[in-house]
Order: sequence, then C-alpha cells, then structure tokens
Amino acid sequence: MTLLGFAIVALAAYWSLRLIARAAAWALGSRYRAFRQLAGRFHGVYETRGLSDSPIVSFPRGEDLVRVGLAPASARTPGVVSTRVVVRFRRGIPFRLDLLPASSPRARQASQGTETVATGDREFDGAFAVRANDPDMARDFLAADVRWSIHNLGLLVRPGGLSLAVSPERLLAQIDRDLSDDPEALFAAVAETMAVYDGLKAGVRRRIGEGVRILEGDGRPDPAEGPPVCQVCGEPVVEGDAVVCRNCGAPHHRDCWEFVGSCSIYGCGGKVGRPVSAATLRPAAPAPPPP
Repeated sequence: MTLLGFAIVALAAYWSLRLIARAAAWALGSRYRAFRQLAGRFHGVYETRGLSDSPIVSFPRGEDLVRVGLAPASARTPGVVSTRVVVRFRRGIPFRLDLLPASSPRARQASQGTETVATGDREFDGAFAVRANDPDMARDFLAADVRWSIHNLGLLVRPGGLSLAVSPERLLAQIDRDLSDDPEALFAAVAETMAVYDGLKAGVRRRIGEGVRILEGDGRPDPAEGPPVCQVCGEPVVEGDAVVCRNCGAPHHRDCWEFVGSCSIYGCGGKVGRPVSAATLRPAAPAPPPP
C-alpha cells in the first residue's frame, strides 16, 4: 500500500470512529433525556459513566447530597431496571427504618435491632410493612404528609414496586421502574422523595432533643445473620461482582459502591474498595457437632 493509500484509510477510519462516537452520544442523550433535564432543573451535575453504565445526577439538598440513577435488575426484580433516589447525609442520624410492600417476602425478615411499626393508618399499614430501631421516631416521621408522599411514589410503579430505607448514612427510595426517558415521572419521584427527606430531617431534629438510642456496630457481616446485605440497596450480596471497603470490610454490590462513590457505613468514610466475587462473601457453613 502506498503512503497516500495508507493516509486515506487512516483518515476514513478516523472519521468513522468520530461518527460512531457521535451516534452513541446522541443515543445515550436521547435515552437518558429525563436525567439531563433533571440536572438542569436542580442545577446539578450530570455524570456519565461510559457507554455501558447509566449516568448519575447529583445535586445538593441543604448540607446533604442527592444522587439519582438506575439500578440494574436483581434477583428480587429479575428483568426490571429500577430508579434510585439516594440522599447521603453529611451528618449521620441515629435512626434506621425499612419500608417494604406488605406482600414482599423481605417484609417478613426481621432486621437486627428493629421492631415492627404501625402508624394507625389502616390503609397505609395494610400496604406497607415498616420496621425501625425507634418506633416512636418512626411514627413521628411517618406523619400524614410523609405518608401521602409515599403514596404518590407508589403511584409511579406497579403495586409492590416501591421500597424505602433509612440508615444513619442515607435515605434510599427505590422505584422498580426505569424513569430515565420519562421526565415528568422522574421529576415527581424526586420531588416526593425530597418531601419524605424533609419530613425525616424534621422528625429527627425533634427526637434528638428528647434523647435517642444509637445502635452500635461495624459494617462487617455476621455469619449468624445469613448472607451479607448491601447497606445501599438493602439486597443480599450473593452473586455477581462485589466491592469490600478496605477500611471497615463492609460488602457492597459493585454498582451500589459506584453509585454512592464511597463506603455506606456511617463514620467509615472509606473511599477505596477491593473488588471480590460475591460468592466469597457467603458465610461458611457451621461445623457439625462432635460425635
């Protein structure tokens, strides 16, 4: 091949790659247009993570940080991509709560240090199972306006497709529906989650003045409690790629670690994770009793 022919082939390859890159950027921008509009509405940051991973939108809410993105399908929701709204607290709160659809199998699994909570609202209590480490704080938090926002979140998804979790580090709302191409629904999900967040912060401020009990513990999984649980999404870390915090040893799904950008354990602050296979995190079977 002559030098001129080589130059022509190289130039054609260069422009082909440019066209492919532009087409991919256009396709991603079209697919995730709701996220781009969300970033503009809240004056936030639209973070791309390559062609294979969905973007994340982040923006401040007071002293805390809100991150909105997609969660891949899991064993609990096979084939369903979920939308997550996470608020990372700059200052931890002494409160844990799990709110799940009453029909969910996980609703019957008691988390260590939590109790069942009834709000007194028959319709709400029939639809959701709530457990918290401080039932009085939970009832104060789940006032009528917060319950209404949770009801509105539930309207965005099929029955049983909404979960809410509060830990000392963050508030997580997970809607089992891909809202990346539906700006109106995504804006509604974020707005209602912010209303829940405002109610949570107000309730915590009231209860902290009365004195509360803080549950102690580190992030390391206890073999006696079954498979380790990711503190970002609340799902067991039982398959696929995982990340273990090098600082405290807390396990996370890889996608969850990348979503929050650091360890999820309050007070840890770890920024470096060690990739592992989730299979290696499964607790060892107890040794048989001596004969």
